[in-house]
Amino acid sequence: MFKFFGIRLTLIGFPLAFALLLGFAPSAAWACACGCSVFDVGFDGLPQEDDHGGRIYYELDHSDQTKNWIGGSKADASLNNDKRLNTSWHNVGFNYMFNREWGIFAKVPFVQRGFDTLDPNGVTIDHFSSRSIGDIEIMGMYTGFSKDLSTGLLFGLKLPTGTYTATGFDRDSQIGTGSTDLMLGGFHRGMITGDNAWQYFAQAMARIPFAYKSAPDPTGSAVDAAGNVLVQTYKPGYQVDATVGIVYNNGYNILGFDKIAPVLQLIGSHRVRDGGDASDPLNSGFDRVMIAPGVEFTKVVDEINKRVAKFYFDVEVPVYYRTNAGLNPSGSEGQLIAPIMYKLVASYNF
Repeated sequence: MFKFFGIRLTLIGFPLAFALLLGFAPSAAWACACGCSVFDVGFDGLPQEDDHGGRIYYELDHSDQTKNWIGGSKADASLNNDKRLNTSWHNVGFNYMFNREWGIFAKVPFVQRGFDTLDPNGVTIDHFSSRSIGDIEIMGMYTGFSKDLSTGLLFGLKLPTGTYTATGFDRDSQIGTGSTDLMLGGFHRGMITGDNAWQYFAQAMARIPFAYKSAPDPTGSAVDAAGNVLVQTYKPGYQVDATVGIVYNNGYNILGFDKIAPVLQLIGSHRVRDGGDASDPLNSGFDRVMIAPGVEFTKVVDEINKRVAKFYFDVEVPVYYRTNAGLNPSGSEGQLIAPIMYKLVASYNF
């Protein structure tokens, strides 16, 4: 197994080695950002050797952040003014391979988010909700390194299309970040056994924000001497997400499906502290590793024209967490984390 991971690191190079050394993780600020880019890496999004033409898909991701975390352990909930951040992402995506070398990806999320936080007087819990189109992602892909599409590079942009001004939400817990991010990554997959029954895969993706939008403080708590709400800038920290895993690729003709493929992967992220006057740098940035068992079901709809339907599901459970934490001016400390996350994908290749 360790030999396999060693081979893996050599093949995909810089991004995965960097992520493994750091320990991995998503994001946070004002004690509770979502770290949602972790859903962008994983087995379900990798191209396969027999892929051609297009792919459309629906993806449901869910995270319920309820535990306050300081450093490497659970902390008293009373230390954090934020109590819960519950989010569902409904993503519609489209991939298209122009040829065996070049392809394009696009993903449009619709996001539902609830936020529970202590009121300014520290007496009651206020609940806020927001629904909006999220930050759209557009990426290109190059897979010309081999004929089987086993190695590729990913590059593109995350656009500031999601709302970042919803009332009651801190900037780091908004549906959109208000930033334009450069996205750079790579992937590789290969055989563990000669009969191709067992395969391995790895992927890494970096998000590097480089353009930011300012807005009046959505909570209304940041005001000048005259009582006017301040216009502030939120600069999310850069983030690296990566995954390594194995898949059993020989489960043919089971339960009416043409193939059922069990998957086991380690997913991790590293995020640096946020910046800007709308951020909470003391309580943002962390490292995380998750284990994610999953399964993919494949049904061939039209064998001649290679029309294929696929269904994928996984559960992502943290096995390591380390968060940055410090007492901010509001008297709050810690970051909210999710004890478990879910991903469900239904796709159609044509």
